[in-house]
Amino acid sequence: MKLAQGLALGTCFLTLVLIGIGAFVRASGSGLGCGPDWPTCSGGGVIPPDTYHAIIESTHRYVASIVGVLTILTAIATWKWYRSSPVAMWAAGIAIPLVAFQAILGMITVKHELAPAVVASHLIVAMVFMSCMLAVWVAMYLEDPERGHRLRAVVSSAARGPGLASIAAMVWLTGVMWIGAFMAESGASTACKGWPLCNGSVTPDGSEHEIVHMVHRYIAGLFIFLVAAVAYQAWKHRHELFWTAPVAIGVSVLYVLQVLVGALNVWYTFPDWLSVSHTVIAASVWLTLSAAILFTYYSPARERKVSVLAAADRPREAQRI
Repeated sequence: MKLAQGLALGTCFLTLVLIGIGAFVRASGSGLGCGPDWPTCSGGGVIPPDTYHAIIESTHRYVASIVGVLTILTAIATWKWYRSSPVAMWAAGIAIPLVAFQAILGMITVKHELAPAVVASHLIVAMVFMSCMLAVWVAMYLEDPERGHRLRAVVSSAARGPGLASIAAMVWLTGVMWIGAFMAESGASTACKGWPLCNGSVTPDGSEHEIVHMVHRYIAGLFIFLVAAVAYQAWKHRHELFWTAPVAIGVSVLYVLQVLVGALNVWYTFPDWLSVSHTVIAASVWLTLSAAILFTYYSPARERKVSVLAAADRPREAQRI
């Protein structure tokens, strides 16, 4: 059972690493490092030529392949040890076609020579896949007999505010990330000199690149209201739910970091390490919101739910006696 939990959590965080590598592929201009070939690299099979861009692009492909294998192993482990958990089984089952679809999108990205819309969609599918793997781990974590008190806290809570706020924030964040990835790949990242103003103005001058860039800034700025709602709702329930305080602090700190790194990117003309950091922090915000949603609405296995709720009722019965 611990092996299964380790596989699920390891695959989730390796996906986060893969997202960072993908961001480095884009930032370093290595998206076509293997030419238009896929899955081979420059017609040379799986071993890349000894060139900078080919090695970076191939590394991304290698890590993606490892994630694919770990996804299958996680699904097998879920079936072996956690088949009684519908959440774990569904999430593990959905992850397999998702990772296959992600591979197809990767191929399309290369074949269409990094079309911005395809690149942006590739990123969002990676986020959804990461949430699936997190869902598998959350189910395994809560269904572990050693953590009955954790499951009891989740099942017996009537708090829904953090989950509702997190859903709204995640929907908004999807738009922020999609437009951000589109902006980066379309060449609009450097359309605006200066931050927070764009070439000395709060509005774009009408050029396509400036419009795309500023739309990303506008919706990223408005995202603060949704982050504040999540943080407020989560912090309000910190005494009754074990996960809400970390979510409140995490999402707040990550948003501030994201805004700071976004500004630094503009001021220093998008160095690779800052571009990668911007994407990884955004993915971490996504992961935090996913955790909040999963813990809010988690539905345990039927037999576990009955036993947990019964255990929760015993202290009340004792008080009445």
